[in-house]
Parts: sequence; C-alpha cells; structure tokens
Amino acid sequence: MVSIKESDINIYLIDDDELSNKILRTKFEEDNDYKIYFFASGEEFLKYLLKNKFSKRQVHIAILDYLLQTIANPHGKNGIDILKTIREINPEIEVIMLSGVDDIDLATLSIKCGAVSFVKKNENSFLRIQNNVKFIISKKKLKLTKNQSLTTRFVFFTLIFVVFLFGIYYVFSEFVLNK
Repeated sequence: MVSIKESDINIYLIDDDELSNKILRTKFEEDNDYKIYFFASGEEFLKYLLKNKFSKRQVHIAILDYLLQTIANPHGKNGIDILKTIREINPEIEVIMLSGVDDIDLATLSIKCGAVSFVKKNENSFLRIQNNVKFIISKKKLKLTKNQSLTTRFVFFTLIFVVFLFGIYYVFSEFVLNK
C-alpha cells in the first residue's frame, strides 16, 4: 500500500488578502502536518516555482485567488493567467481556484485552464477546499499505486522470462552439448 505522509503535502496559498491567507493557514495547521507556504501575489509564487525543484513523490497543491490585482499591484496578473503559467511550468501542481466572485463562466474557464475545482469564498470555503485537498491526495495515492503495480508486474514478467531462458539453456546444454 502506498502511503503519502502529511509532511509530503505542500500547500501554496496565493492570495493578496492577508486575512484570508491567515485563516486558511491557521485552519490547515490545526488539523494537519502539511507544509503551508504563503504568497501575496501570483508573480511571487511563479518566481518560487521557477527557483525550486519539486519531488514527484510529494503532493503540491496551489490554492489560488482569482482576483490578485490590488491598489498596490494594479497590473498584477489575475488567477487565470497565473493558473495557465503554473500548468506550463509544472503540470503536476494541482490548483484550486478561489474567488469572492460567484461567476459560472469564471468557474468554467478555471476548470478548462486546468484547475481541479473552483471554490467561492464564503463561510463554507474551507470545508470545500479541505475536501478538494483530500481528493487530490487520494488521486495521487492511486497514481502511485498504479505505477508501483506496473513496476511489480514488469519485474515479475522479467523474472519469468529469465527463468524460461535459463530453462532453455539448461535443456540445450544437457541434451545437445552432452551428446
């Protein structure tokens, strides 16, 4: 059975709203041993993403706010732009789009661009995000189990083939070479 330790789960909170990030970080840290990283802008996260190598064995989840443009950063990219860039740099990172705007077109666009889900900011957002994180972890475990199973099968059939070849060699050497 493949297991993923909570310490192998990296959650990246990308939101210019400091209070929102603080609430999410606190709630995740209360119940879990995940590694939580905070980024106040999408550009800051992209710089981090380009500088660091990510282990395929770990789970990487970005919780990305859609509206990242603020008075301090009026020309910042929005969440969709950041999402597209994340998918180009590292498609292994799972993204949950978070927004205060309840817009079906925005939710659809987020999913089309590669987000796992779209969560509207409200009193239930943390539960929805937490369920999405659990889904992503389950999906990663299933993928690792499948890869492990394929490797095991490959080794098994390789051993069968080697035993078969050894058997042929033995028969050949006993009956043909000993005549």
